[in-house]
Amino acid sequence: MEDNILSPKYRKGKKPVKVRKPSKPIDGINHRIIDVQEAPAVSAVPEDSAPPTRIELIEKAKELGLTFTKRTSDEKLLDMINTAMQGA
Repeated sequence: MEDNILSPKYRKGKKPVKVRKPSKPIDGINHRIIDVQEAPAVSAVPEDSAPPTRIELIEKAKELGLTFTKRTSDEKLLDMINTAMQGA
């Protein structure tokens, strides 16, 4: 009795599965890969009306000398910065 487990590629009575490779282009450049790589490179500039990011809030709080932890929420940090700016 044979307990040999054969992968689907080498089953009995079946031909091995051939993996297809993409053909080489004539000019030597695979344009499909270049198009895929160039697409994510375009980035949108955030609008000025957008709320400040967490990184911007942390930088401003450090400039003002405020103490906070990583658990401080963005809203709380923004309130702390606004009160410090009004008091200064």
